[in-house]
Amino acid sequence: MSEQTSFKDTGFLSEQSRTGTLSVEMHQTPQYLVCEDLSQLGQSILNHCHIHPDDKNEVYLSLYFQRMLSHFQSILLMAERGMIHETEIMSRCLLEALFNLAAFYRHEDFLEAMTDGDTDQRREVLTRFYLKQLEIHALTELEMNDLERMINSADEINRGDVSTAIKAEMAGLMSEYRTEYAFLSETVHSRIHSVEQDLEMDDHQIIVGIATRAEDTNRLASLLMNAADYLIDGINIMLELHKQPDQSAHFEQIKRQVHKVWQNTTVKVAHR
Repeated sequence: MSEQTSFKDTGFLSEQSRTGTLSVEMHQTPQYLVCEDLSQLGQSILNHCHIHPDDKNEVYLSLYFQRMLSHFQSILLMAERGMIHETEIMSRCLLEALFNLAAFYRHEDFLEAMTDGDTDQRREVLTRFYLKQLEIHALTELEMNDLERMINSADEINRGDVSTAIKAEMAGLMSEYRTEYAFLSETVHSRIHSVEQDLEMDDHQIIVGIATRAEDTNRLASLLMNAADYLIDGINIMLELHKQPDQSAHFEQIKRQVHKVWQNTTVKVAHR
């Protein structure tokens, strides 16, 4: 291992962050710039929402979007400092918040059953979903067993007992759950394959150093753009809930910008 191997190029207190070189580099990327615009738009949309406290669905959905926006802004902070794993962790949080937002938006009866519904209502909603899964086979056998367990104990469950897989399917985002969410979970749980990502190996798989700084900006760029797509999904829902014509026009413009930036973004995926 090289004598120069160290952790000096990672984190908020790193040499790179203190001198600002990495931050300047990230701020100049089109991915960061378009995400910054999207963040500002999302904040403006949230600020102009008129929430009706007596509409529980509206309250919960707006809170989930607020959580998404907070996660997205955290992603920008992490990315500009080259903190790739932290960016991955917040990306997973963002995606999970989207699962909740989209699932409860698409299935208002599900949200109502989980919050105010009695045992019969919960069982009815879950049974209907279970029967649909018998036809489309989107869930694994394990996930179906979990769903069956929930139905049999409908008097004891709440929103927290509903697995992420079930909410992802209800949200119409099972593909994202099986791919990006599963990949990001490697970092969240610090599995060995995730840790090995930080090692530099030679052709003979001998450790020669520690990749303490993001290996290049491509991975951070693709993470930012994925996060942008997730927030766009959330904004779409919010603009359905809270009609804001002026913001909608600006939103369409930013979506076109995101699409254009995506066309010039190299998707970097670490092998695990």
